[in-house]
Amino acid sequence: MKLKTVELLDQLVEIGKEIKNYQEILGRVKSIAKMGLWEVNLEKQTVFWSDITRQIHEAEDGYSPSVEEGINFYVEGESRDLIIKVFTRAVEKGENYDVEVEIRTAKGNRIWARAIGISEFKDGKCERVYGLFQDINESYIRRQELEQQKELFRQTFEYAPNGMALISLEGKWVQVNQQVCNMLGYTKEELAKLTFHDITHPEDLDLDLKLLEELMAGKRESYQMEKRYYDKYNHIVWVLLSVSMMKNKAGKPLHFVSQLTDITEKKLLLEKTLAQNERLLNFAHIVSHNLRSHTSNFSMLLSMMKMEHPDTAKNDYYPMLTQSSDKLQETLSYLNEIVVMQSEVKDNIEALNLYEYIEKVQVSIQSQVTSTNTDIINRVDKNHFVEAIPAYLESIILNFLTNSIKYRAEGRKANINIFSEEHPHFIAFSVKDNGLGIDLKRNGKKLFGMYKTFHDKEDSRGIGLFITKSQIEALGGRVEVESEVNQGTTFKIYLRNAKV
Repeated sequence: MKLKTVELLDQLVEIGKEIKNYQEILGRVKSIAKMGLWEVNLEKQTVFWSDITRQIHEAEDGYSPSVEEGINFYVEGESRDLIIKVFTRAVEKGENYDVEVEIRTAKGNRIWARAIGISEFKDGKCERVYGLFQDINESYIRRQELEQQKELFRQTFEYAPNGMALISLEGKWVQVNQQVCNMLGYTKEELAKLTFHDITHPEDLDLDLKLLEELMAGKRESYQMEKRYYDKYNHIVWVLLSVSMMKNKAGKPLHFVSQLTDITEKKLLLEKTLAQNERLLNFAHIVSHNLRSHTSNFSMLLSMMKMEHPDTAKNDYYPMLTQSSDKLQETLSYLNEIVVMQSEVKDNIEALNLYEYIEKVQVSIQSQVTSTNTDIINRVDKNHFVEAIPAYLESIILNFLTNSIKYRAEGRKANINIFSEEHPHFIAFSVKDNGLGIDLKRNGKKLFGMYKTFHDKEDSRGIGLFITKSQIEALGGRVEVESEVNQGTTFKIYLRNAKV
């Protein structure tokens, strides 16, 4: 009997140790979870806070508030109203609660906490309410920030000026905003039953799928393309499509994010403009050819008249007629050159080294450079290549260099600096001189006009800049100018970068 008593005591000791261990583990868990205990004894009107509950409230060790003091920790307004409401219902109706509330600690800090309350009744009367109190400030703030980001994304997605869509990896329209519906004529529910394959123009589908494969394979981060969709009424809608991919934290693809911009009107306008340009070009060819025939005939008739009736040439009007005839032929010659320029560029473009062509032109005008004691410094990057027709590039460089020499300032040595810079799609090279300069306020708008001259030079005809600008634009480029009278002029010529 004595032995059994000893064994029983040993078992109780072991059980006590286990309980102590469990209590320690539970205490650690509560500490890690920042979770404390609390109790309100309604009969005795006392409040109990565990150490962790006091720490959450940043109260002093041993502090136990009254019921009213405990309530006052809750931030006045929504949180305090809520805790009073749920506590009252727990006491009156036995409804347990689990709410998130904001408190102001003893040190004045505002933090978010989770309050869990459980009521205990005896003989139909609530004797006490107890529960847990947990500091959730960090997770609450992170959750709120995440919610804000989600809401921001939702609003950005829904109210974007362009169409936005989430596309599944299988091509389903998972989510679209109203702009997509407006663009394609489908409701969101109708689109959800389709894939993008179903409404993509067959000629655009292969390229789209190829780019998606590259996106999936990680060969590109995003892509952009112009493509055609069929709307609900089988009309073609031209769209500028931008696609990127969303992945989870592990890098696994989730879905595609597509942005759609309706460019149908622009495409139709472009097609219309191209057709008009084609008609204008044909018209210019016809006019140029027919007028040249008439002017040649007119010039020939004047010559024949002079030969057969020499006295005719003595008439005061005869020189005026021949001069007008020559001028008309010259004008038609220039216009014909412009027409030819527009039609021959496409098939004759080459990648040309800009530095080498400038050197080549310098050699061709060396006598002019030497006789005028002009310094030409070529600082163009030797690795810059432009898309151009050789004859046009030579003509462009030649015109700007000879202009700089022709309109050099008297009394100072002429200097011409040429340098280049790279832009996203262009190489820009500048020809900067210290010559007479141009009054751009007065002449800027007509600078590149036909027969426009700005200095009193006998050989100025006002054709060079007109032809040069036409050549630059025919090559897909543009020209800018900065100038100051008696200080000099800089022409900046943009030509397509051949390496892009």
